Amino acid sequence: MAGPRKSFSGIPVALVYPNSARVGLSNLGFQFVSQLWNAHPLFSVERFFIEKGGLPDQKGLGCVISEKGNRSLRQFPLIAFSLPFENDYPDVIRALLTNNIPCMASRRGAQDPLVLAGGVSISLNPEPLAPFFDVIFVGEIEEADGWNRFIETLASILTEKSRRKKWDRSELLRFRDLPGAYVPEAYRFKYRSDGCVDRIEAEPGFALPVAAVKRTAAAAPLPMASVEGANAVFDQSLLVEINRGCGHGCRFCTSGWIHSPARYRSFDQFCRQIADTNIEGKTVGLIGSDLAGHPQLPQLLDFIVAQGAAFSLSSIRPEGLTRELLTLIAAIGQKTVTLAPETASPRMKKIIGKTLPDDLFFEKIEWLVAAGIPNIRFYFMVGLPRETDEDIASIVDFVLKARSVFVSASRPMKKIGRISVQINAFVPKPWTPFQWAAMESPKNLERKIKMIRDGLSSVPNITPRAESVRESVIQGYISRGDRRVGIMLYEAISSQRKLMRALGEPRANADFYLYRERDRDEVFPWDTVDHGVKKQILRRIYEKALTAAETVNGGRVADYPR
Repeated sequence: MAGPRKSFSGIPVALVYPNSARVGLSNLGFQFVSQLWNAHPLFSVERFFIEKGGLPDQKGLGCVISEKGNRSLRQFPLIAFSLPFENDYPDVIRALLTNNIPCMASRRGAQDPLVLAGGVSISLNPEPLAPFFDVIFVGEIEEADGWNRFIETLASILTEKSRRKKWDRSELLRFRDLPGAYVPEAYRFKYRSDGCVDRIEAEPGFALPVAAVKRTAAAAPLPMASVEGANAVFDQSLLVEINRGCGHGCRFCTSGWIHSPARYRSFDQFCRQIADTNIEGKTVGLIGSDLAGHPQLPQLLDFIVAQGAAFSLSSIRPEGLTRELLTLIAAIGQKTVTLAPETASPRMKKIIGKTLPDDLFFEKIEWLVAAGIPNIRFYFMVGLPRETDEDIASIVDFVLKARSVFVSASRPMKKIGRISVQINAFVPKPWTPFQWAAMESPKNLERKIKMIRDGLSSVPNITPRAESVRESVIQGYISRGDRRVGIMLYEAISSQRKLMRALGEPRANADFYLYRERDRDEVFPWDTVDHGVKKQILRRIYEKALTAAETVNGGRVADYPR
């Protein structure tokens, strides 16, 4: 799955996943883009990961490690970062610093690599890392003319740069007509006295906004990768994406908005693509944001099991948990099923646009216990817009009622499993209706998490866990940041200051980026890109959410004009 071996060496590319090999090797997006680069005759890919700690002379910046040897990133003419998560952004800066590569794109010359990026998070909002990249690919990479033009333009620029031994940044003009190509230095931000963006200006010939590429071709190959090795999270697995996008319109989730329309790969295409792969004894991980909506999911799972393999599902809404599916899950030995109510009070369900009734969850609990699956994991968020302490108390009440159903259903089985309750802080994201919302303060987030812990910790068979509020705050600061945020990150990391401590300094302006509600007509930093959903539609949905009104047209993304 790493791509065909080449009979000659192409242009060397350092493909960097800014986290550990254990995480990167289990990321389907990273594996897929590695295959695409390596399959192209003009390039030869070497993959790099960042292990925490580093060497003594690196002062804790982390150690950038190649799969193949001890080469430095600086030895490559092209460095490409794959960026699915905002919390990995600081390691982009660390990787450049530890390899003596000028972080600021404007300061790099003929002897320095060209540095580019792509991935879900940077496609949502390129601006926090815009000062550090020469080019950013916005959207979904596909094996089509647009992607080929993009990397062939790169090859041409790099060949000329190597031949002439000099570099004129005007060469980046060649990207201006290419789908998904965002050249940060071609865009200028003008700010108002209050710090908000007044307007964005683009150099002549550059699109404003840059339209995100969508991988819509029905015949395009499925993203698929084998995961093997002790370092990988999903060892001995075959990861396959069978769905992208979601039509349910949850107001906190980016997937339904930036990947619309929802796309489902057919059973026949799945079978054709894995025909040459022996899956016996492996786990086939099915990836998608709306697996429950896949019209052929039962057929796919029956096929996988018939081949002697197990399966795992990246996520599935409770509506998709049929008795037949739960029987299959139990048959392959899976002991835990995850359910994501997100919140519990009827008012908050209306606000977030996920109005699943409690009784639906309680019914599924009875079914999964009867099928022989002993454990449940719940996911909840705290800090949602207009959330009150009464809404937090409703989460505790819901879990206690769920436990009662769980225990009653488990007694005939002569064994009672566990309920894990995962609590995450809500982080407002670009390109969702909640992009205008303020993030809750760390103090309030910790207090709300404590309310849930206090209500559940002493109850038998329940284990509450919480994601780090500190990490959520850093993610929130970056997610809706602009280029000034990138400069702050650079200054903090290069001076070896802790990020949370740096966020507390006046110049970080954390209140501005994190804790204020955005104005109705505010120009956002991420207005440089376009994911195909109108800003006024997102605003209308946000305003309806604030009144806890019923979701427009049942809440499905496809019902909104784009």
